[in-house]
Amino acid sequence: MLTFFVVCLWTVLGALLTGAVVRLLPAGPPVRWTAAAAGFLLCALALYLWGASHMFATDIEETCTLQHGQPLDPAYGRTSLVPLHRRCNAHFDLVPPYVNPGVLAYLVACVCCLGAAVRARFAGQPESGRRPGKEH
Repeated sequence: MLTFFVVCLWTVLGALLTGAVVRLLPAGPPVRWTAAAAGFLLCALALYLWGASHMFATDIEETCTLQHGQPLDPAYGRTSLVPLHRRCNAHFDLVPPYVNPGVLAYLVACVCCLGAAVRARFAGQPESGRRPGKEH
């Protein structure tokens, strides 16, 4: 439940920040949607890097046992970059649990904004082969 709350909080904060920046742009809707997509992509990258920073440990056994109080199980000691994981054992991951869902939420928002930018770009154009103002 806490993970869901943190993911929602990250997503809302990223959306508010992106929305504030986009409103400062003087251009039309396609440019604003593209800027919003870029903002969400930057938020996804920042959250991904935040999660990746938790994975780096010079001695994984020492990090798990001394810093986190978790025994190291070598069967779970592999590192995964997509999704981010660096497990000490079956029940504990060095990467915070909200990172992967948060990155996914930002990427989905980015794709939605890119779709809206394409739609806004082509919304005012007439169909191919027809001239504006002429009815067939």
